[in-house]
Formats: sequence, C-alpha cells, structure tokens
Amino acid sequence: MVLTRCGRIVKYVMFSLNFLMFLSGCALLGYGGYIKNNKEPPLFRILTIILDYVHLSFPWLLIMTAIVCILVSFLGCCGALKKIRGMLTMHFLLLVALFIGVIVSGVLSFQYKQTIESAIVLQLESSLNSSYGMDDYVTKTWDTLQSTLHCCGVEGGENSSFSWSYYKTSTTWFLNQRTGPVRYVPDSCCRYPRDLYNLTNCVGLRDRSGRLAPAGGPPVLPTMQNDQLFTQGCWTVLLSLLRNKIWMGMVLITVSSSFMLIGMILSVCLCKRIEEQIYEEDEERFQNYTEIS
Repeated sequence: MVLTRCGRIVKYVMFSLNFLMFLSGCALLGYGGYIKNNKEPPLFRILTIILDYVHLSFPWLLIMTAIVCILVSFLGCCGALKKIRGMLTMHFLLLVALFIGVIVSGVLSFQYKQTIESAIVLQLESSLNSSYGMDDYVTKTWDTLQSTLHCCGVEGGENSSFSWSYYKTSTTWFLNQRTGPVRYVPDSCCRYPRDLYNLTNCVGLRDRSGRLAPAGGPPVLPTMQNDQLFTQGCWTVLLSLLRNKIWMGMVLITVSSSFMLIGMILSVCLCKRIEEQIYEEDEERFQNYTEIS
C-alpha cells in the first residue's frame, strides 16, 4: 500500500515526533534508574520526602513516566512506519487519556491548592520532627535544602514557631542532646558554618541567657536578632521561588498539551489516509476484476 504525497508527509512527521519522544523516554528511564541506584541530586531528595506522603518514590515516578512515554511513542512510530491502524488507534486513545489527565490534574491542583500545600507542610513537619538526626537520608536532605536555600525549619518567618524555632520546640534531634553543649539549630541553618566563631553564635552555643535567637525567642525583638542565622522557613522560601517561576510550569504544560494535540491530529489524519488508500485499492481491484470478468 502506497500513500499519497500528503499521507507520506503526515507519516514521516508523526514518526519523527514520536521518535524524539521515544529518545526522551529512554533518557528519562536511564536517569530514573541511575538515581534509584545512586544518590539523588540534593534538591530532588526533598521531593522524595514529600512524595512519601502518598507512598511514591521520586525515582519510581520518573521510571513510570518514562515507560508511558516509551509505550506511546513506540505505538506512534510503528503505527506510522508500518501503517497499522490498530497501533495508531491505540496511540490516539493513550494520547487522549494523557491529555485529559494533564487538564484534570491542572484543574484539581488549582482548585485544591491550599489542601495540597497544607498536606506538604504536614509531611515536612513530620519528617523534621521525627527523622532529622535519626535518619541519615532525611538529615542530609534537610541540611542540603537549608544551606542551599538559606532557610531553616519548615515555614514562616523570623517570629514563626515553625521556622528556626521548630528545632528546639518540636524535634527529636533537640531532645536527644542530653550531653555536652546544646545546639538550638543545626549547622546548616547558619550563614557561615565553616567559621567557628560565627557558627557558635549561630547555633546558640555562646548564648546561655537567651539574649539572642536561637536560644531566645520567638518572638524575636530587634535586640535579639542574629544575623548569622537563617530565619525563613524552607517551604516559605521554596514556595516563593516556585511562584516566581510559575510561567515555566505554564509553558511546559502548554507545550506538552500542544504536542499531545498534534499527535492526536496526526494519528487521525494518518488513519484516515490509510483507510482511504485501502478503499481506493479495493475499488481498483474490484474494477480490474470486473473488466477481466
């Protein structure tokens, strides 16, 4: 079966797009497998802590996404190259399901934004409360997050009981300091952790009277402010960064949705061209048979 020129253009455009998607899926699968068996990039670790709330692993989420990409692109490539309508139909249906999933996820995320944020904050509080200082993975994750984002604790500002002061009021890490000098916050909450003098001021080792944060407060009076200490909660800082970059998410959703729509249109067009070509060939065979008869 030979397609018309228009049909061949649709065929090769569809094959090219799906081949690129296939390569992307393979790369994502390899990356997901790599970070599953090795250390995750530091800032990805916080996603693992958050996803534990719904019993998901970030590497496995990448792997599952990659498998879906590979499956959809495989059906598109083979269906276009071999002109198999069954594969093209399955490719179309999967794209429709993914497109609906993206739209529904976006709408639900916007509608339940506050609920989602509250659930994330509760999960972060839980991990910091019971696992910091006890679980090496969680401890390193929080230390990396705090030193990278210049934050301390979960959320809020200088006078919040859930930012830097959360360590001394709610964490197992603080309660376990039964011997030796007491640290009110970990080293990762400090601006200059490698400078011993600044570090001891930051964690409260030099302040036994509570004249400065973190030994004193909240509330933190102007005379109690400690310029060596990060006072913003990490979720507050992270949320601010995400809101500043929200246009990137919108662009990503728009581009991915556009590719899905293009894929659906190409699948329908190619199926239609194949069907027309089959009909024309059947018609031609029938005419030839009639003439011979």
